[in-house]
Amino acid sequence: MTPQALRRELLDQLTAMPATTSDTITRALLRLLIRSRALPAKNIDATASPDQLIQQLVQLCSGTPARADALADALEYVTWTGQPEAVSTLRTLSDLLAARTLMADEDLHHLQVLIEPRTVPDLHGLAQACLPPLAASLPQHCTSAWPTALHLLRRNVLPGGLPPLLAFIEHVAAVQQSATTARTLQEWTQDKAEQWGVLEELHSSRSAAARYATAAPAPAPRVMLVFLPDGLRSDLYTLRTWHREGDTETSPSVRDEDAQVDFRDLANTVYKLLQRWTQRLSTSTSSISVEFWLPLTLVNQPVWEWCTQADPSQTAPSWHVIVRSLDRLQTPTLHSPWRTRWQSLMDDSTRPSTASQWLPLHQPGKQPDLVVLSAPPDDEAGRSELLAAIRSGAPAILWHREDCRSLAFQTSVQHLIEQGPLKELPSRVSALRQGNGPYAAKADEDAVRGISLLWDDPDRPLPAMPALVAPSEAL
Repeated sequence: MTPQALRRELLDQLTAMPATTSDTITRALLRLLIRSRALPAKNIDATASPDQLIQQLVQLCSGTPARADALADALEYVTWTGQPEAVSTLRTLSDLLAARTLMADEDLHHLQVLIEPRTVPDLHGLAQACLPPLAASLPQHCTSAWPTALHLLRRNVLPGGLPPLLAFIEHVAAVQQSATTARTLQEWTQDKAEQWGVLEELHSSRSAAARYATAAPAPAPRVMLVFLPDGLRSDLYTLRTWHREGDTETSPSVRDEDAQVDFRDLANTVYKLLQRWTQRLSTSTSSISVEFWLPLTLVNQPVWEWCTQADPSQTAPSWHVIVRSLDRLQTPTLHSPWRTRWQSLMDDSTRPSTASQWLPLHQPGKQPDLVVLSAPPDDEAGRSELLAAIRSGAPAILWHREDCRSLAFQTSVQHLIEQGPLKELPSRVSALRQGNGPYAAKADEDAVRGISLLWDDPDRPLPAMPALVAPSEAL
């Protein structure tokens, strides 16, 4: 990667985009750059065609970090959503130009050879681990180890005096599977630390990196979507949302403002909310747990499809999408049998031989941990079975949204149950919905699409709402 190669790539990206070759957009770019004093007006031929003007802007703005950043800012502004590829190229070019003023070209090339091929499973999480608490997240163009290293070379030193670049490479070395690769990276940081007089600080960072590499995986992020029925209108719901980036009780929960949502707008509202939240996450979105806390009136809604509402052709997201019972949570008298049945479900590793064994109305006197409904909850029979299962404390309830008696659905349920312990059922349902797992290839598509799982974990409640306090009492 050289400045010349990045300039060529940038010009190809800009000239290939219709928006940036229109006269209106190129003139707007020019005005913004002149207004921000990134470029003097006398250096620009304002009578040039859009293509020629773009070439002038690239040539004039690709020589210094400040001008490259100014062009990236202007490009993001005039195109609203920005040109992700071109903007990322500009940001990387800016970082590279700045790096050449801080480190010799020979050292930079050596670093690139060492760091560019390295794979980092959770790049943003690793970068946050080696930066100060509450440090700004990595920008969007930091998608791999090499552009991240260039970016961190421009960051201020850490509180202990160690450059962030050295801390980052130590953490990259710690997560490498090859001991030879790790040792090569550490030799590079050792040489630099000796040159810069921060050897003691480097050794402290190396110990922290080793602890990071051996620590347990970060808990999965969790979003809780609570739908509260309106007291007057049956088609209106209050959507209350909590986010938790670390799925532990000590992790802080962030609550969004409540929103009044019409029934017809539920799917679109949920989709936009999830997209907005996942874009802000600093960690991978593949392990997100999305919980829909639903009243009985919504329990049979296609919540999996809500997650991809803007494009119905999309496959199911790589998340754990789970239905929770709002009615059970709001009925304290049901909590004791619920916890009892949950403990039984977690401790029991047996697999029932047939799904019909778990229909509650067919098993008088027994309290099953997993219930498979014989009809969807929208039907009277299905709703009666669902209510009976909740009252008995059953924490896991399976059904098909349209036809619970079809052979395809019953076969799918049978395979889901037989694949392993019942406590792993949510993961198997998610894998099946995403087209993964040992049974996915031969599963009936309609049966899989209609599978719903209500999975109530009493140890994962909603965050407690603080009691209201009068303003006079808060003083």
